[in-house]
Amino acid sequence: MESPNRVKGNILLIEANKLIQLYTDKKWKKNIVLLDASWYLPNAKREPIKEFKNAHLPDALYFDIDQVSDTSSNLPHTIPTKKQFEFNMQKLGINNDSHVIIYSMDGIGTSPRAWWLFKLYKHKNVSVLNGGMQAWKALNGPINNKITKIYKSNYVANIDHSILAKYEDVKNLYNNKDYQVVDARSLGRFLGKEKEPRPGLQKGHIPHSINIPFNLLINDNGYLIDKDEIIEILNKYNFSFEKIVISSCGSGVTACVLAFVLELIGKKTWKVYDGSWSEWGQKGNELIEV
Repeated sequence: MESPNRVKGNILLIEANKLIQLYTDKKWKKNIVLLDASWYLPNAKREPIKEFKNAHLPDALYFDIDQVSDTSSNLPHTIPTKKQFEFNMQKLGINNDSHVIIYSMDGIGTSPRAWWLFKLYKHKNVSVLNGGMQAWKALNGPINNKITKIYKSNYVANIDHSILAKYEDVKNLYNNKDYQVVDARSLGRFLGKEKEPRPGLQKGHIPHSINIPFNLLINDNGYLIDKDEIIEILNKYNFSFEKIVISSCGSGVTACVLAFVLELIGKKTWKVYDGSWSEWGQKGNELIEV
């Protein structure tokens, strides 16, 4: 396996002390774009854009997971088309050679979803801040509410289909011995004992899938657990390191936490099921286990 912190020379997981050093050394403005990708389920009753406007890391911009999507889809935050992704990146002033560093308000949070979208569109240099804004604050990193002036860019994207799974892919592969579907939702939702947060969805899980709740991979302070602990949990939950993994969740957000962790430990053969349970759990689908 490759080093857990570097893949092809790019820092996947950046620590707050390293980020503060970049800020102090004034390397911040050279090629770094900071993005707050905080997002919450509707029942959390939080307003991430409002929270961002009130307080963010210096020069940070807001990456709206709901807007950087195919807004014509009837599913929540479906992946954007190539043109939609390019438009949104140009609007944020991001260049193809920018070092994008993503954080969330509450630790690792939803930043891996934004990381995956950048990876999906073959952005070369993208990192996630371990511990998110909480880690930055813990080191007394500066916070402000200033709005950063954005200069539109000429961003060009190309999609990597190898890390994306769609409904038909999962339908054709869930029973294939070379694949393993891993569900990152809570155990209660996986077993159909908890109510789904989105109305109109059935309860249960994709047949033959296993359950590894994403929050097991994050500690109480919002940091990813250590590599050894990650491998220990994967083994405990019957994860197969040999199979191609299809990561699923409620709507394709926390599935990206699992994908990020797999990338971090050097497991390269994985895909994210973008529609996840918001698509699979719709009424009429009989391919459901409880």
